[in-house]
Amino acid sequence: MTRRLLCDGWEFAEMPLGAAYEEVTEWRPVDIPHDWLIYDVNDLYRDSTGWYRRKLTCPRDGMRTILRFDGVYMDSRVYVNGEEVCEWKNGYTTFEADITDHLRESENIISVRVDHRSPNSRWYSGAGIYRNVWLCRCPAAHILSDGVYISAHTDGMVEVTVETERPETQDIGGLTLRTAVLDGDRVLAETKYYITAADSSLIPAHLVREGCRYSINEQRLRVNAPRLWSIESPGLYTCISELKMNGEVIDSSSVRFGFRSAEFTPDKGFFLNGRSVKLLGACIHHDSGALGAAVNKAALRRKLDKLRMMGVNAIRTTHNPPAPELMELADEMGFLIVSEFTDVWETPKTEYDYARFSKDWRERDIASWIRRDRNCPSVIAWSIGNEIPDTGADEHGQEIASLMKALVKRNDPRGNA
Repeated sequence: MTRRLLCDGWEFAEMPLGAAYEEVTEWRPVDIPHDWLIYDVNDLYRDSTGWYRRKLTCPRDGMRTILRFDGVYMDSRVYVNGEEVCEWKNGYTTFEADITDHLRESENIISVRVDHRSPNSRWYSGAGIYRNVWLCRCPAAHILSDGVYISAHTDGMVEVTVETERPETQDIGGLTLRTAVLDGDRVLAETKYYITAADSSLIPAHLVREGCRYSINEQRLRVNAPRLWSIESPGLYTCISELKMNGEVIDSSSVRFGFRSAEFTPDKGFFLNGRSVKLLGACIHHDSGALGAAVNKAALRRKLDKLRMMGVNAIRTTHNPPAPELMELADEMGFLIVSEFTDVWETPKTEYDYARFSKDWRERDIASWIRRDRNCPSVIAWSIGNEIPDTGADEHGQEIASLMKALVKRNDPRGNA
C-alpha cells in the first residue's frame, strides 16, 4: 500500500450546528491538521458543524483508493461528490474510507462533515480534522492497513502475522509473501510464504468489506543477539512485508518494532527485560495548550523533552488513544506508554460524550485503537477506561469490562503489552 499525506489543498467553513453542505457560502483555505475551536479562545466550547472539502483526481486503474484519517473530532461523515461513503463517531481512533467505487475519472470533491456538540468531555477536545489525512492506494490483493502483527521475543524470535486481503473470486495462483527483518539497511532474517486458497478465513467483524475474504499468514524468523528496546537504549528494527504476484511486488508494508519483555508482578512491581523498573509517570492530554488539538510533532517532542528533564519515564494517554506521532516519539525516545481508550462506557459524564456511541461502536473503535499501536515496543499496558461509573453501578458494568477485555485480546492475542 502506498501512502502520501493529503493535508494540503483543503478548504473549511464553520457553520451553525446541523448546517448542510449546500448552505455553505464562504470557504477559506486551511492546512490539515486543523482545530477550528482554538481560533476563538473566548468561545472554546461552542456548538457548530465544520465542513471540509478538497478536490481529488485519481485514475481508475484497478487500484483501491482509500482515505485514512488519523483522527477527526468527532461525529464525522465522509462524502465523495455529495454521496456519503462512511461515518465515524469516535474523535480519537483512526479510520479509513474506501472511496474507490465512488470516484469519477474526472475531478472529484471530497467533503467531510464534523459535528461538535458541547459538553462532550471533561477537558478541551478541539474540533475538526486535527490529525493527518493520508491517501492510500493498493491493488485488490494487498496487506491490510495495520495488518502486520509482530511479536518480538527477547531470545531473538520474531513472529509475524500478516493479514492479506483479496476478492473471494480472485485466482491467487503465484501469490507469495516475503517477510524480512532489517537493522537499518541490513537484512538480518527473511522468509517466504506461498499463499493458497486454504488460507482464506472468515471475515473478522472489525474488518468488514463486502465481497472479500482474508488470508492470515504466520511466519517465524530468528535474529541472533538482538539489541533490546529499553528506556535508556530504545533500539528499533524494521519488519518489511512484501506481497508478490508471479515474482513482482504488488504491495508492501514497513513496520518498526523492538525486542523487549514487559511484566507486571503483584509483589515486586514492573519488570522491563527482566529488570525491575519504577514507573515515574505523567498523564498527558492530546492537546498542546495554546496550540490547540491540531497535532504538531515538534510540540509533542518538546513536551516529552520537558517531561524527561523532570524524570518522567512513563506516560498514560489521558483519556484516549494518542496521535501516531506520540507513539513514534515514545518508541524512539524510550518512554513507556499506558495507552488509554476512554473515560466513559455507557454511562455518560457529559451530555454529548462518547457514551452516546459506545455500545454500537466500541468493537470497531477498540480494533482501530489496538491494531494501530500493538507493535509499538513502548506500549506496556492497554487501559480500557478511567474512573468509569459503570463499574460500580451494577453487574452490567462488569459485563462491559469483560467484553472490552476480550476485544483487546482479540486484536492483541499474543499480549505484546
